[in-house]
Amino acid sequence: MKNYSVIFLTILAIAVAIGCSSDDPEPDPIGNGGSNERCEDNPATLSGSVLAIINANCAISGCHVSGGQFPNFTIKANIIQNANSIRAQTESGNMPKASSGLTLSAKQKDDIFCWVANGAQDN
Repeated sequence: MKNYSVIFLTILAIAVAIGCSSDDPEPDPIGNGGSNERCEDNPATLSGSVLAIINANCAISGCHVSGGQFPNFTIKANIIQNANSIRAQTESGNMPKASSGLTLSAKQKDDIFCWVANGAQDN
């Protein structure tokens, strides 16, 4: 029995050592891949840039306002709650809708992306 314990502990120690020695960076919890590098020089905040982008391009008549499409982005809590979806929709170019005639610049998309990657805080 003693030999089996030594063998088991040796195999376990090797497995742990292999698992902990990876050179791969920790995965991005939001799934953005490389967001740390992309956002290194972009400390975007909700109040500093993102809110203005959403107010001008999303929370407009016929879109994400009260009585319009869900969710209502005139409510800050809804913006924060839907941050990942906002990031995904703006990154893909699905929002704002082409029929609105509105487009986001690369800087605006980066601001949204980095705000979400940095935790989508009420800041």
